[in-house]
Amino acid sequence: MKLRKLLFLCILALTVAAASALAESARVLTPGGPVNLRKKADAKSAILVAVPNRSLVEVVEAGDAWSRVRFQGKTGYVKTEFLLLPEALAGKTVYPDADTLLRAEPEADATILLPVGGWDALTVEAVENGWALAVCGDARGYVPAEDLSLQLDAPSGDMTWMKEPGVLADTGAEVAVTVIDGDQCLVIGGDGCQWTPVSGVTLRGPADEAANMEAVSLAQTALKKAYKAFDAQKLYATVEAQGDAWRVGWFTAQDQYVYGALVREGQAVFTARYTDFAAPVKRPDLLPEDRIDLRLSADALAVGDVLDIAVQAWTREKCAYSLTLEGAKIAESKDDGHFAAAYRPRQAGNYTLTVTVTDEAGKTADVSADFTVSEGAAESLALPYSQKDGWWLDRAYRGSTLDQSGCAIFTLSHALQRMGKTGDDLHPAALAKVYALCLTPDGTNNERLIREAAADYGFATRAALIGDKKQIRTLLEGGALFSFSIARGHIALIDGVSEDGTMVHVVDSAPGATFTRIVNDSLYRRMNSGSFRAALSLEDIPGARWYFETGEYGGLEYWLRIEYAARRGVRLIQP
Repeated sequence: MKLRKLLFLCILALTVAAASALAESARVLTPGGPVNLRKKADAKSAILVAVPNRSLVEVVEAGDAWSRVRFQGKTGYVKTEFLLLPEALAGKTVYPDADTLLRAEPEADATILLPVGGWDALTVEAVENGWALAVCGDARGYVPAEDLSLQLDAPSGDMTWMKEPGVLADTGAEVAVTVIDGDQCLVIGGDGCQWTPVSGVTLRGPADEAANMEAVSLAQTALKKAYKAFDAQKLYATVEAQGDAWRVGWFTAQDQYVYGALVREGQAVFTARYTDFAAPVKRPDLLPEDRIDLRLSADALAVGDVLDIAVQAWTREKCAYSLTLEGAKIAESKDDGHFAAAYRPRQAGNYTLTVTVTDEAGKTADVSADFTVSEGAAESLALPYSQKDGWWLDRAYRGSTLDQSGCAIFTLSHALQRMGKTGDDLHPAALAKVYALCLTPDGTNNERLIREAAADYGFATRAALIGDKKQIRTLLEGGALFSFSIARGHIALIDGVSEDGTMVHVVDSAPGATFTRIVNDSLYRRMNSGSFRAALSLEDIPGARWYFETGEYGGLEYWLRIEYAARRGVRLIQP
């Protein structure tokens, strides 16, 4: 009897061991809440425990309708439809539930190819023996299948689309928002999965990496039907290619992501309103206390080249710049609010840049870096000219300098080069000598400057300003240019018009003067989607550089509403 009982126990132990060896992990995935673990494969059977959504369970036996699983020491049955079995991952786009590692082989000690964060998408090719063969970016390798949870490219049913990058407002942690349920959302990040209030999450939205105006139009129509409050006139749109679809997002001028849509095969297959999510979070990447990271775009450059400077520190309070040439101080910053700056050297030699950072408590720290400057081709005709980059500080313009009074000269130089003119006489310093008498105590007489230049360079102009926007548009479409007073005491060039005729393209040698003086309007940047977004600062405009020597921004190209140009009147330059 004892021998029979011992034999039975051994067989039982081997059976359990074999079952455990064959068991695999699966993830509970429901539309929102937990799934019930029942004593029998019957919806009326007793509930052993409620298994939270997205929990891992051990599958003892998988079935078509019910599967036998083990969770927290209890074995019972759950509906198979609520289980994500590892083999179902193949062919899916997924995210890790927490930080994991992409390895070269399906082994725990295999070579690491890439660390993968909770917001990094992987495409799973196959799953075998607990390992998922997946592609992440340009890398292809293996991750533990149990680290992954299903995240579809497109939304399913009433669930929001499952690929929305965001950031937690309280910690700044990057996450992927995967499910929205009322005022709660499920996020996946480096700390794993968690439910959190939508009011504590900022959504990043599409990256605006590809334009598709048809997708924008289709999404806009769908949003107008779905949400009565939708008003595209007050928002700017971005578009991003996502697989075989286009992902479209609408933002306020303050970068708040408020509406989203997914367009596939000529139809808007999904729309969402995100007005309850948190406002934009601009969390600086700060270093430990007293630490400063100073980076220069080059440690050797030529006279006339631009040196870009980037500073990271333990604070974002104040940052000051000081520059020496062969040991003698030659420049220092005009203000201390910029952690990115630029400098354009006018002399060859050995330079030392010192950056001093001050925090809110008055504590300071500094760091220095050396660079060398050799003789170079300083008189480049690259556009647009930066009137305020320091290069023009001592360039004479009658009784002034081009830095102080040269905006009309720079505009003329830009126009001549836009017309295909070439030669050293187009350089602003050369033009300033030829047309020096156009400068008066009240500024450049722009009408005289353009009239005299028209006779010298063979273009047409007229004395009267043009103030009709239809005429302005027609002339621009015919290849005309305009010199105009964009703001009080400042001249810039108009050299193009948008396809819909609502915006004009501006080339501005000193955009800081425009930005601070423009009245009842804004400067705009054109997004890849074709829409226009008002610039909240000059740094919103691509190519912006702040020069610490002058405390000003360099030349920029941007857009302006045609109504504004017509209201102020423009001066014709007709090639």
